[in-house]
Formats: sequence, structure tokens, C-alpha cells
Amino acid sequence: MENSFDLPDSTDWLDTPLSLLAPLESSLRCQVCKDFFDNPVITSCSHTFCSLCIRRCLSTEGKCPACRASDQELKLRRNWAVQELVDAFQTARPKVLELAKKEATRLARGDLAPDGPSSPKKRKLDLRPGEGLEGSQSSPQGVRTRSQRSRSDVPGSSSAPEVIEDSQDEDYVPEDGLVNCPICHRKMKNEAVFAHLDRDCPGTPTAPKTKSFGSLQSAARIASHPTTKPPERIPAMNYSILKDVVLRRKLRDLGIPDWGARQLLQRRHTEWMNLWNANCDSKNPKSKRDLLQELDVWERTQGGHAAAPSLFVANNPVMRKDFNAADWSTSHDGDFKRLIANARKRNDAAVRSTIPGASAAHEESPLEQPATTSTAKDVDVSPPVYGVLESNPHANSLNPPR
Repeated sequence: MENSFDLPDSTDWLDTPLSLLAPLESSLRCQVCKDFFDNPVITSCSHTFCSLCIRRCLSTEGKCPACRASDQELKLRRNWAVQELVDAFQTARPKVLELAKKEATRLARGDLAPDGPSSPKKRKLDLRPGEGLEGSQSSPQGVRTRSQRSRSDVPGSSSAPEVIEDSQDEDYVPEDGLVNCPICHRKMKNEAVFAHLDRDCPGTPTAPKTKSFGSLQSAARIASHPTTKPPERIPAMNYSILKDVVLRRKLRDLGIPDWGARQLLQRRHTEWMNLWNANCDSKNPKSKRDLLQELDVWERTQGGHAAAPSLFVANNPVMRKDFNAADWSTSHDGDFKRLIANARKRNDAAVRSTIPGASAAHEESPLEQPATTSTAKDVDVSPPVYGVLESNPHANSLNPPR
């Protein structure tokens, strides 16, 4: 059972020195699709999911996937803070993971650190002639640092105070009590300078006056930045009170296909409603063409263009009535043991990285025993079932009734 492709997930950090980033990345992933949050929304029970994922769950069951509490789509609210965290983490993840893997490779080879922690640099003390450390303790003024000596040895520097004329002093007030305007140099009282600058100073640039239309924004700003009306959400419909003709007409009005049986029409409208309303929660909404392409993907995988269920039943040996569960378990026993061994390795690595001192405890744990000692009877693991349909009453049973 080799992996045909490798998907990035939170377990990428377990074999690196930054293994504590695994739970951080896991908390930034949706519990439904296991991918990073895409347009995250928060439910009334304070759980965060992708907007499309939670809408699909609520339209199917009406319950939160995490706590199974009843919820409604109208109570969903966008979570911009989580979206910013996800964007920042996704930007930094490739570079940080690359550095962590390089460090793990270096530690595996046993290489020492190229540079140890550098000690802080010390400035050299400059002792005056005839003075030592003993004299410096009694008279600390005799010891000067190199920076102090360089400042004192600069030619032209003197300790004499700088003399400022009365005309250059900011707090200087003339005898007559009048000050000059900084633009037109007209003499006036100090408290009248600001009013003079605002009203009748000839050198002050005046801004063009704009007409007010009863709004906080000017007419020019409104004309240059036209406000685009956000897309309206599609409300849910009660399909039981709609006839087939009316339902098909509503699908045509929305611009989506209207062919197929009534059950397919309802599922298609529900999927389009979820796609459209989830796009309304996005910071950068997609175009209608992109949403129609996503709906076409749904049609080819789960909708009307999907393969008929009878083909799965005919080609799947698990769905046959004469299916032998004992032979299936014996032939796939090696796959079961390999899955159990991989799960134990990941669990031990996660425990050792999060709990200090847990490596010694796990060496004595019975979970470290070789996977070959366990049999299919000792471990309650069901055989892998591929392509099982929910419509078959014997799909979840290994021993169908004879």
C-alpha cells in the first residue's frame, strides 16, 4: 500500500526539531475537509469551519460536525482573524519546514553546530597614564571606555555651552507682545496667529470647496470610488411545496442546468446555494463562471453525470451476496498489520515530541511490541471496504445474511 502522492499535513513537523508546530497547524485546519481554512466562519457553538464545508453539513444534517449541536446557516458569522492567521502561516510554512528538515538532517548525521552562541563583545577600557585598576575602583572617573574617549578626542568639540540669541529662542516674547506671522510676516498678537492663518493670510493655500450632498463623503470621492453592491445570498427553499415545473424554472433563473429527476434537481439547487453563499463570505469572491465550473465538477463526481450505482455493485466483490469475509481478512492481514505499525509509530513520535520524558515510558509500553505478534483476531480492525454504497443494507456488515 504505497502512497501514490504526498499531501502536506500537520504530521510533516513530527520528524523535525519543530515538532511542537504540529498541533498549531492542526488547529488551523478544518475538521471536515482537513485542509487549511478557506473563508472560515464561526458557528453559534463557537466552532470554526470552512464556509462551504459547514454549509454542506448544515444543509444535510442541520448539526455541527464537532459537537453535534443543532445550528442554522443564518447564524454563521465570518472569522477574519482566523483567515489572517491561516494566510500568514501558509506564507511562512514552506521556508520554515525546509529549514527544520535541514536541521533534522544535520542532527541525524551528528554534525556539530557551525557556530556556537557568541559571547557578548566587551569594550576595551582605556586607562589614563599612571592609573591602574586599583585606582579606577577608588576613582571611577579615571576609567573611560573607548567610545567615551573617541567622543572626547574629536577635534573642535568643546564643553562650552552654546549661546542662543534671543531672536532664535522659541520662548522669546518681544517687549511689545506682538509676533510675526510665519508666512506673511505680519505682526499680530500670539493668540491671533492661528485664526489669521485659517482666514485671511495671503500665503496660505486654499483647498477647493466642494458641495455637500448630506453625506460624509464628497461628491468627487463618491464618483471616483463607486460602491459595488455585494452579491445577495440565495435563500433556502421548501422543496415539498414546489412543483417540478416551478423548481425547474427557478433553476433556469439561477443559470444552472434544469434536467434530471426531482431528487437530482433538489440536490443540484442545494449544492449551488452552498457554493454561492460560501462565495459571499470570501474576501475575494469568485466569478460566476468559476462557480459554474465547480458545479460541473460536482455533476461529474456526485451529480447526474456520475456513474450509476449498479456499476459499483457489479464490479465490487464486497457488495456480492456470496462475499467471504474470512478469506478477505486473511488475504489482507499484512495490510492490516502495516497500518497498525504505522499508526503506532506516529503515535509514539507525537507523544515523545509533546511530553518530556515520555520516550523512556514508551520503551516499556506494550505498544512497542512488534506488529507481527498480533493477529487479526487480537485487533478489532475491519477489512478495508472500497466503493461501498450507503444504499446497500449489507454495506456495513462483513457477514451478510445468508
